[in-house]
Amino acid sequence: MQLQYSKLLTRAKTVSLYGFGQSIPMVAQLIISLLIIKKHSVELWGEYVTLLLWVNFIVIFSYFGNKSYLLKRFSEQPSKIYTTWLSNFSTRFIVLLLIGIFAFFIPLFEPHRTFILGWLFLLFYNQSFEVLILYQKDFKFNFITELIRNSTVLGILLFFSSTLNLNQFLYIIIGGLAIKAIFYSVFYLKTLQSTKITLDTQSLIASVPFLIPMVLGTLRTKIDSYYGTIYFTKEDLSQYQIFISLIALVQMGAAYMINPFIKIFYRISKNTRTVIEKQFLFLGITIGAIATAIIYVIINYVYEFTFSNTNYILGYLFLATLFIHLLLINEFYKNNKQTLVAIIIGVTALVQITLGYFTIDTYQSIGALTIKVIGQWMVVLALLLLRKHFLNVTDK
Repeated sequence: MQLQYSKLLTRAKTVSLYGFGQSIPMVAQLIISLLIIKKHSVELWGEYVTLLLWVNFIVIFSYFGNKSYLLKRFSEQPSKIYTTWLSNFSTRFIVLLLIGIFAFFIPLFEPHRTFILGWLFLLFYNQSFEVLILYQKDFKFNFITELIRNSTVLGILLFFSSTLNLNQFLYIIIGGLAIKAIFYSVFYLKTLQSTKITLDTQSLIASVPFLIPMVLGTLRTKIDSYYGTIYFTKEDLSQYQIFISLIALVQMGAAYMINPFIKIFYRISKNTRTVIEKQFLFLGITIGAIATAIIYVIINYVYEFTFSNTNYILGYLFLATLFIHLLLINEFYKNNKQTLVAIIIGVTALVQITLGYFTIDTYQSIGALTIKVIGQWMVVLALLLLRKHFLNVTDK
């Protein structure tokens, strides 16, 4: 009994370290946004968010297969982890160079081309190590790295003069990414320095199928924000992105709460699973209401912004589905129905893109939140309707 408790405690610590390490950047971004808005201007944060959204979207075309594909390869050939990783990194770096050339000629990036190229490289470089951290369970190291990096950025911004401009802000953000890159390099240098560098175009081709779900998933979850960079003023975009970031923080918390129970959930009978699904649906409805109230307090009394009641109702409708959404997605993945999920997400993204074109310019944040909620509910309802036709959900 004591041994079992010790194992559970160790596992809980591991999961907690991973969760905290993943949460630090998002929490830090909210604090940074507050500092920028209070000490400088809402418009400055809006200018940064515009670049942030599009840089993050462009760089995902160099990420594909880095996690899902490599985790599979690591499991198949555990003795060649670092050789496989370095070959994949070197090959994808060529893709990054092509992306960099493309980004260099994007009009939006023209005044900040040097910053953008450095930003793209550092995001690519740091993200490449995430699969090693995940596979090797180097969560404590990652937690310390994120804590030091984000604390440094926050410390500089806290004592910076009141004349901060976008270029200076980008220097600080990119400097933080450089700190993270140095930590990763030093930590893995001893192992990687004796690894032979080779190009592996076959692995690149094999990992291409992972790109489509990644791009579609990004479009589905962030199309409202991308439209915001086009139709919102910098001030409105800044405020909307903070609202969405708070929702995303709740979304991340829901994932950490539910992930430890996923394996158990699929070993039980259909009747028991149905009961638990109802409980998680009720949990989502309850936590969604509490989270919406907290977001209202933060927005109104910390950031001192004003959103209509409709915005908060839409935010709640999104949050209420989080737990059931995660359960359904994982159930489809467990039954190897990733392609079906990708199709559902693709169709949903297409609907959101079409609706967004006609609504966001006119209805602004309400229109943006509406297509976000429609996308979430479309996926949940489609998974519920298709589950009995495509999954093995009979009693055990």
